[in-house]
Amino acid sequence: DVTYGWWVGNSVVTNKSSRFIGSHVAHTGLIAFTAGANTLWELARFNPDIPMGHQGMVSIPHLASLGIGFDQAGAWTGQDVAFIGIFHLICSFVYALAGLLHSVVFSEDTQNSSGLFADDRPEHRQAARFKLEWDNPDNQTFILGHHLVFFGVANIWFVEWARVHGIYDPAIEAIRQVNYNLDLTQIWNHQFDFIQIDSLEDVLGGHAFLAFFQIGCGAFHIATKQIGTYTKLKGAGLLSAEAVLSWSLAGIG
Repeated sequence: DVTYGWWVGNSVVTNKSSRFIGSHVAHTGLIAFTAGANTLWELARFNPDIPMGHQGMVSIPHLASLGIGFDQAGAWTGQDVAFIGIFHLICSFVYALAGLLHSVVFSEDTQNSSGLFADDRPEHRQAARFKLEWDNPDNQTFILGHHLVFFGVANIWFVEWARVHGIYDPAIEAIRQVNYNLDLTQIWNHQFDFIQIDSLEDVLGGHAFLAFFQIGCGAFHIATKQIGTYTKLKGAGLLSAEAVLSWSLAGIG
C-alpha cells in the first residue's frame, strides 16, 4: 500500500525486497569498479617526481594517507597499490553477479520466500526483520542498530590500522604508527573546533570513542524497542542519525 509519490526512489521496489537488495548491491559493485579501475589508471600514469596534486590524482592520495604505496620515509614504492585496484575489480564482479541474481533470478520479495525461487512459501523470518517499514517504529530502530554497529566496526578497523601499520603524518611528511588518545575531555572540547585539530593521536582518539559509542548505541537499538511517541518526523530522524554520525567520522578525521 504505497502512500508516497512516484518521485521517492524506493517506491518502485515496494513489496519487492529482493529487487531492492539487488539495486543496492549493483550500486556497491559500481562504486567498487570505479575505485579499482581509477586506482589502476592512476597507477599506470603516476610520476613520483611530480606532486600528486599536480597530476589530478584521487585514489592514490587516499591510499597514501593510509600509508599504502609509500615507505616510512614517504618515498614511493607502489607496494600493494595494484593489488588493491585488482581486488576492487574482482569484488565489483561479485557484486554485479549478486545484483543480477536478486534482480532476475531470485523471488521478488524475500520476506515471503524461504527459497531462492519460491514466491508462495512461508515467511522468511530473518529477511522479514530487515524489511523497511516506515510505519513500524520497532522495525526502524532495529535496522538503525545494525547500521550503527557496522559504522563502529569500521572505526575500529581504522584505529587499529593506524596503530599497527601506520598512517601518513603531514607534520613530519612520513608514515608513522599512531596510538589513539582516548581522552574524553579532549574529545568533548574538540567537537566544535575539529578543523583545528593538529594531533593524529586526538584524531584516532575521536574515532575510537565513536567506535564504542556507535556499537553500544547499535546494540541498544537492536535489543530495545522504540522509546516515546512515534511520529513521521521521529521516524525520519532515526535513519538520518546514521548519516549524521557518518559525517562526524569525516569531521573528526
